[in-house]
Amino acid sequence: METPTPARSWRQLLHIFLVTFRIGLFTFGGGAAMLPMIQQEFVEKQGWIDEEQTADIFAVSQSLPGAMAINASTLLGYRISGTAGGLLAGLGCVLPSFLVIVVVSLFYNIFISNPYVAGALRGIQGAVIALLLSAIWKLRKAALKDHFCWILCLLTLLAALFLPWINVIFLLLICGGLGILFYYRRFKREEAGSSAP
Repeated sequence: METPTPARSWRQLLHIFLVTFRIGLFTFGGGAAMLPMIQQEFVEKQGWIDEEQTADIFAVSQSLPGAMAINASTLLGYRISGTAGGLLAGLGCVLPSFLVIVVVSLFYNIFISNPYVAGALRGIQGAVIALLLSAIWKLRKAALKDHFCWILCLLTLLAALFLPWINVIFLLLICGGLGILFYYRRFKREEAGSSAP
């Protein structure tokens, strides 16, 4: 990943905050549901970052402790406008959820017993899956560049589906280790080939 660009004007910082605030405000279903909107806003609408960098940031965000969407927003903000951009993007992502939780806690008994609220939340859960699949489909070219990546992706998917007792952290560590071995060997072969007379 390249080094972040220097911090820009307060207008860009405010814009980053408002974009992540809007994402946090209109995304339901947990942190993973934010990723399609983050990809759409940062890559397609604003053009701040390309799909390959977004895929890298999503991978790092998944590996870091904490909520994936907050990690991704913070890293993207940092990539675009340095430390200030990262802080404001993280704050923008978290603030709507905090405000909603404060309001819901005040009226919890009314919300929990309302059949309309329960029905709306069940409907939103179905839409979250479609949004995640859409983001995966859009990022596939940036993330799956060769046969090794495709094979690793399919094996990991099969392991996650048919061996659910395996912790996702172990799958990430195994795939990361295999990636290091494979691409290190490829890099060494290419280096040896280019240095040969």
